[in-house]
Amino acid sequence: MSAQTHTAARAQALLRRRGALTPLILVMGFIGASLRYLLECAMPANGGFPLATLVINIFGCFVLELVNQYVGRRMHLPGALVKSLGVGLVGAFTTISAFSTECLAFLQAGEVGLWAAYITATLATTFLASLAGHATCRGLDACRLARIERRRDAIHRAHAARRARMMREVDPAKGQARTKFTQDWATRNTDDAATSSSRAEEGEKR
Repeated sequence: MSAQTHTAARAQALLRRRGALTPLILVMGFIGASLRYLLECAMPANGGFPLATLVINIFGCFVLELVNQYVGRRMHLPGALVKSLGVGLVGAFTTISAFSTECLAFLQAGEVGLWAAYITATLATTFLASLAGHATCRGLDACRLARIERRRDAIHRAHAARRARMMREVDPAKGQARTKFTQDWATRNTDDAATSSSRAEEGEKR
């Protein structure tokens, strides 16, 4: 077993321990909250439309669908790691509380149009993001299945080529053995005929 394989096996064993979920959720939550803070700093609302919150929730819905439908079912990762990705990373990154607070702030400010537009945009885009995540998972499944089929075909072709090569190696050996047998048989018949002729000549001399 190589050092890399041994390290991977140890990591999987650690992730499958009973108490592995709590520290994983803490780490993933820290990463998700930090990413959300950086994105909010990059796109400040400044009293206008909260674009950062909308983008965060859209991206979170897309990633959560990938985690639930593909990472958790197809990649055979430890359950604690998959759950920490959903609950910790995506859960800390997305924010329904900020969405609700911002909607209430629009109503309190009398911005009914912004309030309606924000709710409509959030519901529509997050739903479409989940659909896009589901479609991406199906595409990844199709690519994975095609890759497995190509690998299987390559194995079959390799076996067929090896079988053909073995047959080509066996056939000359059979031909050589057949030729040698024919030559031996012809030599033996010639020797027998010569022996019979010499005996016949000796008999005639007598």
